[in-house]
Amino acid sequence: MSLVSSAFAQNTQETAPDSALQTTPADSVAPAYRKWNIYPVAYYTPETQFGFGTKLVHVRKSKGTLPTDRPDLYSPTLVYTTRKQILTSLSADVWRKHNDQHLHTQLEYSDYPYFFFGIGNESPDDAEEAYTSRTINFYGQLERKIFKKVYLGARYEFKKETIPEVEPGGQLAQKSIVGSEGVVASGLGPMLMIDSRNNVYTPSTGDYHQFSAVFFGKYLGGEDNFTRYKLDLRKYMSGLGPGVLAVQGLFTFTVGDAPFQFLAPLGGVNVMRGFLEGRFRDEDAAVVQADYRFPIKGRIGGAVFGGAGQVSKRIPDFALNQFHLSGGAGLRYKLNNEGMVVRGDVAFSNQGMYLYFAFAEAF
Repeated sequence: MSLVSSAFAQNTQETAPDSALQTTPADSVAPAYRKWNIYPVAYYTPETQFGFGTKLVHVRKSKGTLPTDRPDLYSPTLVYTTRKQILTSLSADVWRKHNDQHLHTQLEYSDYPYFFFGIGNESPDDAEEAYTSRTINFYGQLERKIFKKVYLGARYEFKKETIPEVEPGGQLAQKSIVGSEGVVASGLGPMLMIDSRNNVYTPSTGDYHQFSAVFFGKYLGGEDNFTRYKLDLRKYMSGLGPGVLAVQGLFTFTVGDAPFQFLAPLGGVNVMRGFLEGRFRDEDAAVVQADYRFPIKGRIGGAVFGGAGQVSKRIPDFALNQFHLSGGAGLRYKLNNEGMVVRGDVAFSNQGMYLYFAFAEAF
């Protein structure tokens, strides 16, 4: 079980009031808008023990934008744990030309513990082994609107990971699994997105569908040749009581000699809450999950959620009676008028109970 929490936010700069974003007529332009928020972070997990850090969020709109234009977001994060682990990241979400162009990128470095249970949908609990990962991750995707809410673009991913510590006698120590000695992977490929959400951070209506195919290869500087296909289907519906029903179908397919770090996983803060991150992994994965998010009072809201997921080596191996189930509930706190939230979730599965903390909805 893990426990995480955040204390407060400090607004350091604001050149336009929040209300200006709500009252500007749809056919007019807005003044420049810039705001910094500082969020202290404190949490506890079995992997890291106590962690402390800071997350900065910079939201901005340029002068002359329309009220329907999505804001730019820049966010550096730094966390240090009592086990002397480091987690850092720098992300940017940039919209241009009245939402016609979109750039999303993130660079992160982590010195972090993980658990490996083997490969397959039925990997046993007693196969658990801990290992330490030192990783540099980067991804960037650039999209351009080609028709109404349809975007076409490309995605690039890079990972360099070393594994300085593994359990003696474990599967990773035998070095028979691709990626057990670390990995350098570099991949590039096309992506197609349909985005009709009414809000980027907490949508109440609309769709978000994304398909990507990333081709990793030695010709791009990587160590292995493989391809990863991902289909992410989301729908947001209001009018069902006081809240919003969010539904996601996530399907991942891996072809080639993929390191275990790139196999399709189940578990974590966003995919199948209630399982350790990467508790199950294999070449293919199918996940269906749903959240019902509802207001409680003021900036405070709640959510109930559930999910079903399965991994397999090949698509024909999926079986209806082999899905893993999880569910739970949580609280949300609205951070700003752009709709960003901080959430705390309690999730249950046959693995036990887990608590999660994050600065965004799961999907």
